[in-house]
Amino acid sequence: MITQDQLLVLAPRGRDGLVIAAQLEAAGMAPRLATPDEIIAATAAGELGAAVIADEAMASFDLPALAAALAAQPPWSDSPFLVLTRREFGGWTRAQLAGLLGNVTTLERPMHGDALVSAVRSALRARVRQRKAEAYLREREIAEGQVRELAATLEARVLQRTAALGQALAERAEAESQLRESEQIYRYTVELTAQIPWTADADGATLSVGSGWLALTGIPGDRWQEAIHPDDAAAFGQAWRNAVATGHSFHSDCRMRASTGAYIWCRSRAAPRLGDDGKVLRWYGTLENIDDRRAAADRLRQMQAELIHVSRLSAMGTMASTLAHELNQPLTAITNYVRGSRRMIADLDDREALGTALDAADRSAVRAGEIVRRVRDLVTKGDAQRRPEELGPLIREACGLAMIDARSSGITHRLELDSPPIRVTVDRIQVQQVLLNLLRNAVEAVAGQPVRRIVVSARCLDEAFAEVTVHDSGPGVAPETAARLFEPFNSSKHDGMGIGLSISRTIVEAHGGQIWSRRSRGGTLFGFTVPRVAVAVAAAAP
Repeated sequence: MITQDQLLVLAPRGRDGLVIAAQLEAAGMAPRLATPDEIIAATAAGELGAAVIADEAMASFDLPALAAALAAQPPWSDSPFLVLTRREFGGWTRAQLAGLLGNVTTLERPMHGDALVSAVRSALRARVRQRKAEAYLREREIAEGQVRELAATLEARVLQRTAALGQALAERAEAESQLRESEQIYRYTVELTAQIPWTADADGATLSVGSGWLALTGIPGDRWQEAIHPDDAAAFGQAWRNAVATGHSFHSDCRMRASTGAYIWCRSRAAPRLGDDGKVLRWYGTLENIDDRRAAADRLRQMQAELIHVSRLSAMGTMASTLAHELNQPLTAITNYVRGSRRMIADLDDREALGTALDAADRSAVRAGEIVRRVRDLVTKGDAQRRPEELGPLIREACGLAMIDARSSGITHRLELDSPPIRVTVDRIQVQQVLLNLLRNAVEAVAGQPVRRIVVSARCLDEAFAEVTVHDSGPGVAPETAARLFEPFNSSKHDGMGIGLSISRTIVEAHGGQIWSRRSRGGTLFGFTVPRVAVAVAAAAP
């Protein structure tokens, strides 16, 4: 069975095939003698690395089938053929071979083994570059899909900019699909895009920089270090030195001074070309202006932060009357205790009762202040600040705010928290907002039910994540709603905006976690994960 990218040999006369295979095996390659049908099948399946064919074997091919297999190749593929021929060409001209096979190299007989080995290696290297182009195009397609998905939530202006970016990426992908075996064609294709090509020797010294560099920065290519922003120079230089030292691919973003004097964000990439001994021969890289993409990403983050803040304000608006009632209780208690204390002042012998009343007034004042603090923290607008937090107190605070006045409605809730305490790395306010959304939904779900119970649980899922769940005894989520539960503007409430669960998913996924919902016996279970604080492990003493 032919494996992917096999080296196939077809020479039907005498021992020619065995001799050719032996020469290639001696050079470290793995050739295999094949039939014309096997070569056609490997070409059609995209599994042909290179084919070495004697010219007299061309007559044994099903030429229409071979032409169809070559035409069916994907855009990135151009299977290489090496035809061994004498001067008379066995009835075939070079033009006929090129017209049929496309990527063909003719080698005249008699020939030295070194020439054959060199030609085969060149063909196989060309095939490897085609495979790299295929992988690169697939990565581009995935990236474009992610960009399109994010663009669906942006404002009209950002949608237009993202669409233009997607179009540019599609045009670049189309240009990149034209890559072929030679480095000269590869560099020419890069010149047609917005990327600036550059090369360096094995030690990292710059050899050449594309002409676009001078137009972009106004600085000669041999002084490229002068264009890097001073704050980025150290990190960029260290990344490049590490790549040169290890032979790994290079990738770094930094700010470059443009010819206008302003700094723009650029992305530099490079990969090494290796010799037969595995050592780096030369570095090939590109420089790309990504300033518009960075600006769009910053705008997206800003919009997400504003939308999250609006969601918090919306949630507090729905709780305004309940909060007013809850604050009224401690404030009324304070008034009563203070008035009673004034009457006790006339009778100073009853100091113990006076002290008790003042202590009760103090506790009520603290309680009212705590409620105000929690509400103020929840609606405060600010940047996300992730820091180590204990999950238990965070959940208790959210429950204290979300379950206000729940007991008067006959709703009970219970906390089931793992011991010892779980420490997580989160933005406390944002995660409490997720809990608040889930808990308020649970309160509404159990209202009017015979059993009105909510259970909040937290446990360590593994070394990397902790899991928080909210289980209610409500009627559950309808199947037609469950499929689109976390989509924006999808709500089963007649007065709901449909953004609470969507915002919750955005917050959880921004923390690197996941959020889900499923029906459970006796109600609905919502859950999400958040990252745990990394546990430092002491190194063993030598």
